[in-house]
Amino acid sequence: MQAVRADGQEMTVQEVLDWLQRTYGWTVSVLLCGYTMLYNSEDDEETQAQLLSQKLSETLGHTGEPLRQALELSYVCEEEDAEAEETGPPLICYLP
Repeated sequence: MQAVRADGQEMTVQEVLDWLQRTYGWTVSVLLCGYTMLYNSEDDEETQAQLLSQKLSETLGHTGEPLRQALELSYVCEEEDAEAEETGPPLICYLP
């Protein structure tokens, strides 16, 4: 997916979650990029609000990892078992 809004700006974590909901009907409870947690529905409301409002690169910029143009995101949906081996296919996001 192109992680770019109509105005050309990079998507926020919330916008990626909304896209997954609209496109596939998935309610994501955990969103990861490698070992970096981008979103966890079990976080407190303040932490969730902070993470959801950040652009993908802002969230990853805090990890010290070099930012890439293509990100491979992993996710767990509410309907899935977080411990199960089977997860959805990775989501490749292309940043502007």
